[in-house]
Amino acid sequence: MSDSLISADWTFALWSVMFGIVIFAQMVEKTKFGATVSSVVIIIVVAIVLSNLSIIPKAAPAYDLIGGFLLPLAIPLLLFKADLRRIIPETKGMLIAFMFGTLGTVIGVLIGVWLLPLGESSPQLAGIFSATYIGGSMNMAAVAKVVEIDPTLLSSSVAADNVVGVMYLGLLAVMPAIKLLGRFFSSDIIQEALKTEKQVEANTKVIHLDLLHLSFAIGLSLTICALSNWIAQTLGIKNYAILFITAITVLIANLFPKQLAKLQGDYEIGMLFMYLFFVIIGASADIALMIDGALVLVLFTVIIIFFHLLTILIGGKLFKLDLAEIVIASNACAMGPATAAAMAASKRWHALITPSIMLGVFGYVIANFIGASLASYLS
Repeated sequence: MSDSLISADWTFALWSVMFGIVIFAQMVEKTKFGATVSSVVIIIVVAIVLSNLSIIPKAAPAYDLIGGFLLPLAIPLLLFKADLRRIIPETKGMLIAFMFGTLGTVIGVLIGVWLLPLGESSPQLAGIFSATYIGGSMNMAAVAKVVEIDPTLLSSSVAADNVVGVMYLGLLAVMPAIKLLGRFFSSDIIQEALKTEKQVEANTKVIHLDLLHLSFAIGLSLTICALSNWIAQTLGIKNYAILFITAITVLIANLFPKQLAKLQGDYEIGMLFMYLFFVIIGASADIALMIDGALVLVLFTVIIIFFHLLTILIGGKLFKLDLAEIVIASNACAMGPATAAAMAASKRWHALITPSIMLGVFGYVIANFIGASLASYLS
């Protein structure tokens, strides 16, 4: 952590750079090019470049604070206005898309094992990679313990997964702007978000940051996170605290919709925390470690992602799903609930935030079983 120009323990300098990346992305997004690629992609790319040029560290206590504290805190802030009466009918296709994504991941793993010279560790690799692209990195770690994969091979796998996963996240972010996809998939959600954005710009809406509103929103979010973590720890499922955070927040949001609708600035603060989360995603992508490990693992990861995307697009077309639902369901499946919720929020697809978290958590639940079963079957 001390090999970078800005050391991991230079806390103020590192926070300054992270906010600088977010500011730069917001400024670029206002240009024609930036609006096409979105601020999420810009943040990730800049963070990748800075970390792999050893300007900022790939790991730091500040990153741990963002992932462990600001990320959970952001979820309630983004969900205080989650109206289930609108969310449920508008997102019924997301589960279908998620299941096709899961099927595509399994197909990609099996084809990758068949095509590539993965050696004697191919069953273990199949287990951990299927788990990570159905649930997330947490599932990769869990299945790695089950299949007892070699630690060195696991490190290379994590590096390949991080780099290719971040690239896929960037692809998902720009997919709504790809005209060819627009010919095959309609999207009322995307069109509504664009219409809303234009109306906001036309009305020059100003968000009034009232100190009382912000204090209440953050205080309530902290309370929800504390209660959710206590419940998860009491039940012995600490890693699933995000599920309780989501459930409690949505319950409160639908019990007191009028009161929470009056809050101003809560969503914007939540998005700021999410943007910082994207910074640490990009910063943690170690390209050198990926190359030093084994390029065959990169090819394996690319094959999995390719068939995951192909299958979810085919399923989406067959069931006439909304493109926004497909994109966020794929994100929830391949990357996990946090990035899916952050992307839905950044795209202003507000109705997709809650189901994206629920689907991501569902991926947590089934990924270990699928990964361990695949490893056992291929052995």
